Amino acid sequence: MSLTEQTEEDAPSPPSGPSGPTLITLAAAITGGFLALLDTTIVNVSLHDTTVRFGDIGHVQWVVTTYLIALAATMPATGWLATRFGVRRVFAGATVLFALGSASCALSQTLPELITARGVSGAAAGVLTPVSTILLTRGVPREQLGRVQGLNGTVMLISPLLGPTVGGLLVQAGGWSAVYVVNIPLCAALLAVTLWRVPKDTPAGGNAKPLDVVGLLSSGACTVCMVLAIHEFSGHALEGTAAFLVPLALAVASGAVFVVRELRARFPLLDVRLFANRVYRTAAINIFCLGFVLYSPMMLIPLYFETARGESAVTTGLLMSTGGLGVVSAAWLCQVLMKRIGGGGTVLAGIVLTILATAPLTTLSGHSSYVMLCASLVVRGLGTGLTIVPAMTRAFQSIRPESIPDASSQLNLIQRIGGALALAVVTVFLEQAARRLHGLVPGAFAHSFAWLLGIYAVTLLPALALLLADRREARLSGAEA
Repeated sequence: MSLTEQTEEDAPSPPSGPSGPTLITLAAAITGGFLALLDTTIVNVSLHDTTVRFGDIGHVQWVVTTYLIALAATMPATGWLATRFGVRRVFAGATVLFALGSASCALSQTLPELITARGVSGAAAGVLTPVSTILLTRGVPREQLGRVQGLNGTVMLISPLLGPTVGGLLVQAGGWSAVYVVNIPLCAALLAVTLWRVPKDTPAGGNAKPLDVVGLLSSGACTVCMVLAIHEFSGHALEGTAAFLVPLALAVASGAVFVVRELRARFPLLDVRLFANRVYRTAAINIFCLGFVLYSPMMLIPLYFETARGESAVTTGLLMSTGGLGVVSAAWLCQVLMKRIGGGGTVLAGIVLTILATAPLTTLSGHSSYVMLCASLVVRGLGTGLTIVPAMTRAFQSIRPESIPDASSQLNLIQRIGGALALAVVTVFLEQAARRLHGLVPGAFAHSFAWLLGIYAVTLLPALALLLADRREARLSGAEA
């Protein structure tokens, strides 16, 4: 018996539920995760108008950073909350809190009020994102996880593409506050569907394991300090300051405390022993590294269209949305490839496609063909659709169903931190090129994509490791049979 299996057998049982999710449950779960992710991208479009309303862009950036910090701080507690109070109840509660946070943002009269309200929204999103995954995968047979994750992954990948368009339209129609107001009716509809149509589950209640307070505080400190370090790095790396080293050191120290605590605690907050499973560990590394593949172009490409080509936010969003064609195609192709070449092979194919689609972007100019750019975005959408979905699927397939709440929090957090680091590194690349070329000219974006191309090549290594782990697992299964 493996170390992971021993831990899972000692752990309390998760909330009981139906044998599999209904279509209504699937729709509700996907919508919940979609709202939390869409909120980030549509708010980014409103930052210019928010700066006009409240002032200094340096301070307004905390609207985004606070959301990410609060999200990272609350995410590790989701597994315990779902076990203690029930998946449906926690999902509904997070939806209500997200709506209240959005309403507070829209009604804010000062920047501190807005930042505080964004913290509330981020805390809700930190629970809503992983609990959506728990609700989505609850009761799903192992062989069906790929199909369910494929559907979920398609929606999650499309939301960043739709965000700029939706955000631009909302800001144009109703100003900066419109990007927050739109969440309120959407959350109300989601809450109604959840309470009336999503089947109830039985929470563990008083029989749930005690809350690991030390684990919660140390994990929260680690993720918050990590986000702050990334924020400082992106803002001051070019000046040579070591300001990011202090939060980075605190992140490492609190992270060490968390790991030691979770390995020794009788009732750990998160089961870090899941990483003893080779497939799970390798898939998690892929999910972190794929942050560069998924999130890095979400800043560069819109900025290129808006600053180097003079396009409006709405036009930029429409151009970006062409990538959705590739993402939708990947939803079908991903299932076919995973059956034939496995999860690792599919991730490898996706990264190769992404590299091929990124290569033309290293030659960006002020006259680059929009046909070429849109074709590149379509292929990129196809490539990215073939990366994160199989990695998440293989991670969930490698563990027992009882461990999905822990895995959901871990994997979502890893993905967000990887994405935040990707954006920080891209910011440094772009600012460095802009200083050398005297502005955000097309050459600055071409320079940044050239660096990213090299980083994408490095992500082939963990994908290859996942492929080898898949084959080793297949050999062991064949030998046992």
